[in-house]
Amino acid sequence: MSQRFRTGLVVGKFSPLHSGHRYLLSCARAGCERLIVISYSRPEFAGCTKDLRRGWLGLAVPDGECLVIDAVDALKLGLDMPNNAASDTSQRQFCADLVDRCFGEPVDVIFSSEDYGQGFADYLSAHWQTRVASILVDRDRVRFPVSGSALRAQPDAAWVGDSVHAAQTCQRIALIGAESTGKTKLGAWLARQRGWHWVAEFGRQYWHEQGGVLTSDDLVTIALTQVENENEAVEAAVAAGHTAIVCDTTPLTTLIYHHLMFDYPPPPELVALAERPYHQLWLCAADFPMVQDGTRRPEGFRQQQQALHHAELTRRGLHFEALTGSLAQRKHHLLSRQAANAGDLIPSK
Repeated sequence: MSQRFRTGLVVGKFSPLHSGHRYLLSCARAGCERLIVISYSRPEFAGCTKDLRRGWLGLAVPDGECLVIDAVDALKLGLDMPNNAASDTSQRQFCADLVDRCFGEPVDVIFSSEDYGQGFADYLSAHWQTRVASILVDRDRVRFPVSGSALRAQPDAAWVGDSVHAAQTCQRIALIGAESTGKTKLGAWLARQRGWHWVAEFGRQYWHEQGGVLTSDDLVTIALTQVENENEAVEAAVAAGHTAIVCDTTPLTTLIYHHLMFDYPPPPELVALAERPYHQLWLCAADFPMVQDGTRRPEGFRQQQQALHHAELTRRGLHFEALTGSLAQRKHHLLSRQAANAGDLIPSK
């Protein structure tokens, strides 16, 4: 390009980061002195979480200023991250607010590969009362005929590279449901059977550490730590060449506990964490006798938990499979549905 700008901006989901993105980023980096890259997605996509995207972008533009955030990070900045389906105006204002709060000065140019670029630049021009240019890069996808939505549906290492492909396709399998439904035994057993990494339920450990008394803030801590442990497990699994991790519970279960334990709304951070995506969700039914270990509430509480799990999964439009019957029957069903290659699992959404 003939003109070199001072500060450029690229915004995208980068879910996953593919060859077209890399070309866009390289053109943007060549076209400005300072490159700001913002990546967000609400909800995120399984296999393309914030931590993964941050690593991919760090390698793609090591001298760029990359801001990769999720809805929880946005709340810490005093912002409400719009949903992916929100209006263009909401997305543009959110990006303008991010630049204002995190980078301190307007940008001079928007680099994009889609038609939204000019409208985005016009909006920012009005917001900052200074001209923001728009540069389209390979709009017709001639060089790289690929899209993120296509690669989420059918991952292809040829377009994303081996490292991104391995991380994107490392499956997060989660077992959820009320207490005493076999989640821990089944999950640990499946992980051993397949040689996959196992992510234990942090909430149980933390409950013991706190003497059996938890506050609303404690539940946020539990969900945050569970996510951190999952991220570490994915990193270790990818490094070891494994294709999946198995998770005992999810932040959605922690949110359900909040609904049952407290008569006031949950913290926004916990609500945002409960949106965390998984490749496969297994709902363990409360259809065999509860094992009372001295800490569990009565059977009625277990059934309340189970009903809320089913209602939340349905309301959110998440695909899940039910595990019913005895522990032996659940093992048989669970193993029979697992392909030898974890990439054959059914996405949760």
